[in-house]
Amino acid sequence: MTEMAKYMQIYMDIREKINQNHYEINEKLPDGNSLAVHYQCSKLTVKKALDMLVQEGMIIRRRGSGTFVKSHAPNANEFILSPLAGLADTVGSDHIHSTVAVFSIEKPSAEIAQKLEIEDAYIYRIVRVREVDHRPYSIEHTFMPLSIIPGLEPKHLEGSVYNYIRETLHLRIKSNHVWIRGDRSNAEDSKLLNLKEPTFMMEIEKVGHLEDGRVFEYSITRHTYETFVFETVFVQNQ
Repeated sequence: MTEMAKYMQIYMDIREKINQNHYEINEKLPDGNSLAVHYQCSKLTVKKALDMLVQEGMIIRRRGSGTFVKSHAPNANEFILSPLAGLADTVGSDHIHSTVAVFSIEKPSAEIAQKLEIEDAYIYRIVRVREVDHRPYSIEHTFMPLSIIPGLEPKHLEGSVYNYIRETLHLRIKSNHVWIRGDRSNAEDSKLLNLKEPTFMMEIEKVGHLEDGRVFEYSITRHTYETFVFETVFVQNQ
C-alpha cells in the first residue's frame, strides 16, 4: 500500500475488495478485532475506516449482528475525496501524475490575502495539472502562506503536499470549508486539460484550517464533468 494515513489505507483496501466482490453484497465483514489484527492497527483505526464506508453507503451496521456489505461504489473508477485528505491520500500516489505549471513566491492579491487571513506576507502560488491513471483529472490552483508552510519545494508538488504538511512540518489539518459550483471551461482549462471543445466544468473552492485555527490553504480545483462525482450520505445519530 502507498504511504497515507492508516485508516485511509484500510478504507481503500476494503472498498476495493467490495468492488471486486472479494466481499459480496450482504456478506458479513470480519469483526473489528479480526480486522485490527489483519491490518496491524487499533480497533479505533478500523472503526474510522469503516465509518467512511458507512457514510459512503457501501456497508451497514446491524445492531447485535455485525457489519454487512450493502452495495458497490456507484462506479469503481470514481474516487470519493475525503474532506481532510488530498488526492494522493485518496487514490494512492502511484496512480497520480502531477505536472507543475506554476510554482512561485509572490505577494497575494487583496482577495487571496483576505481568504488566507494574512496581511503584508508572501505566499506560494501553485498551479498543478493532475492525472489519475493517465487520464486528465483536474487543475489545482493553490495558495499557501510561507509563514505557515515553510520550506515547500517543487519536489513536494510531485506527490502529496498534505503529506509534507503532516509528516515533515507536523501540522494537523482540522477542517476544510468547501464550495462547489458549475462553470464553463475557459482557455486555461482547454490548454492544460487538452480539451478539444468547450465543455462543462465543476469547480471546488476550498479554505483549509489547521487545528490551531490558522488558514493554511486557499484553493480552487477545476474538474471536467466526467471525472467529478459529489456524493454524501446523511446519517441520523441515535
